[in-house]
Amino acid sequence: MKIGIDLGGSHIAIGLVDDNSEIVEKRTYYISEKKNQPIEDYIVDSIVKGINEILDSSSLKIKDITQIGIAAPGSPKDGHIKNAVNLGIEDFNIAQELNKKLSKNQDIPIKVINDGKSAALAEKQIGSLKEFSDCVFLCIGTGIGGACFINNEFLRPKRNAGFEFGHMIIRKDGEMCNCGNKGCFEAYCSKGKFKSKMQELLSIPGYIGAKDLIIKIKENLYNDEVRTLLEEYIDNLAIGISNIINILEPEAISIGGSMSHYEELIFGRTKRKNI
Repeated sequence: MKIGIDLGGSHIAIGLVDDNSEIVEKRTYYISEKKNQPIEDYIVDSIVKGINEILDSSSLKIKDITQIGIAAPGSPKDGHIKNAVNLGIEDFNIAQELNKKLSKNQDIPIKVINDGKSAALAEKQIGSLKEFSDCVFLCIGTGIGGACFINNEFLRPKRNAGFEFGHMIIRKDGEMCNCGNKGCFEAYCSKGKFKSKMQELLSIPGYIGAKDLIIKIKENLYNDEVRTLLEEYIDNLAIGISNIINILEPEAISIGGSMSHYEELIFGRTKRKNI
């Protein structure tokens, strides 16, 4: 058995995965629940808590886990989370800290890779991209990441994560991005940006799930401001996707991440755009 961990900008999901790549059991914790604790401590404590709960529920021991895989934002390397700007983490050896708390006798193999790349590999192996040799995965969540396959080969740069589609510039001197540049694709089309702007416009405080927010948006499409915000988001998304198509010429682009919950509202309209 293996443990898979999805470390996002808004949540930490921990799953027990069997040999058929099926999730047997999972736990989810939210970054918004962090109080005065440093983000690194909250992440490690949440993962340890989730793993221990899953092991207890499944009547397993930590020695029964053959590997832990962590999908993290930024440019992770050698067990470190690096340059995760949406989490405010510059360099954190998460593999070392987890092994300290999980296993006192022997280290558990822990692999940390970029979250967009991790999702892309899963889609290519067993998901929406398995029938395509030239394809792109676009992960739209708190940030925007992705990966590319050419002739069924996963393209992997030597230095950093690569294919950070979220940080291509779509507007010169545009909005400030968390990376420090202006006009990034991510600054306009992340799920967080879309959701916060729409909630502000609709006067919705606090948390609201995608399903309920979609209902609210549809109920307010008569509102010119709501319709304009939706169309601006779709325009910017179409620009970003068009750039990817023009550069890489993929057979298919698969979109994942939390923005995929808005498929009915967003993606059908995006397909009809002429850029």
